[in-house]
Amino acid sequence: MNASNTRDAIASALKGIATATFADASRELLAALGYRSTRTLAGQTGNVADFIADFPTKNPGTESENAFAQQAASVQLIFQVTSNEIGIIAQGQQMLIPAAGFDHQDLAQSFLFMAVELKGTRYPRGQYISFTREINKRFSAPTVVLFKTADDLLTLAFVHRRMNQRDPKRDVLGSVSLVREIDPTNPHRAHLDILHDLSLAERLRWMNANGKPYN
Repeated sequence: MNASNTRDAIASALKGIATATFADASRELLAALGYRSTRTLAGQTGNVADFIADFPTKNPGTESENAFAQQAASVQLIFQVTSNEIGIIAQGQQMLIPAAGFDHQDLAQSFLFMAVELKGTRYPRGQYISFTREINKRFSAPTVVLFKTADDLLTLAFVHRRMNQRDPKRDVLGSVSLVREIDPTNPHRAHLDILHDLSLAERLRWMNANGKPYN
């Protein structure tokens, strides 16, 4: 698929955010970006309290956890993508979520994609960052979060992570990157360009062109 076709597919998928369930719309958008997987959790209710209870942190009841619980209307795991799905490195884990976050080369072994519906209509950058970190600290795998506000604006967020040098079983959460508050019915050209650049095909092309390891 060329760049123009990819952008068209992304724009078409974005329109579903205002009409379909957010989980389904997120899955369609990720498919337009080239990310697909059947690895997910069965029986998800989307209930925020259930999510917090099922994936607890070492320090529950923090201010950031409480803020997330108050502002989130629903939370769902869309799917997990491993190297099996991407088809590059034949080391993809066969289980959902429990596998280690990084291999011996400090490369992520898998990624999770979450869909979060928020109760409000506008949020400052710092609040998106706090929510994204709150979700990521519950999983060993890097977790990409798709947020939808009450008025259907979309934000894509992810944390830069690395292996903890002292404890390989843990990792360190770094800075958070955001593609913030995309209007799905009339997306800005810059937003479409950024989403195109995040597509799997474009990431692989960039890594090949720059001699980067498949991370």
